[in-house]
Amino acid sequence: MQTESPAYRWARRTIQLLGGLFMIVGVIDLVIIELFPAYALKLFGAVMTGPSAFLIKLHSPAVHLLIGYGFLWLRPWAWGLSLAYAGFGIVSEVMNQAAFGFHYVRAGFIFTTACFALYLIWRRQWFVDQEVMTTARPSTSEGAP
Repeated sequence: MQTESPAYRWARRTIQLLGGLFMIVGVIDLVIIELFPAYALKLFGAVMTGPSAFLIKLHSPAVHLLIGYGFLWLRPWAWGLSLAYAGFGIVSEVMNQAAFGFHYVRAGFIFTTACFALYLIWRRQWFVDQEVMTTARPSTSEGAP
């Protein structure tokens, strides 16, 4: 068995810490949706109201819990899901800014989500299965037959 370097353990723990935070946010989302069912979610420049809005609002805790689980166990699919969801959030908030006017909280969300996405891109290697990395064949450019 291969021993882990301290740098690898540290990077893995930071991703797992983010996973724990996503799990907490997912639970808080569920509580907020339950306590404030009349809240009208703004999504892609439109206000979601009515009975179907409850189901639309449930996407947020569902995705947060999935990303949290994936980050806790360093699942490769969690990287793609989190970047897709970051893109979804940024596009939605930019459209909300255009539709409802500038708001500093939305602007802050856009900025922090972009920073988070850049961090994930930087840490991409920690989401790759380690067995795949160690058993991969060398490329032909490295002199393999």
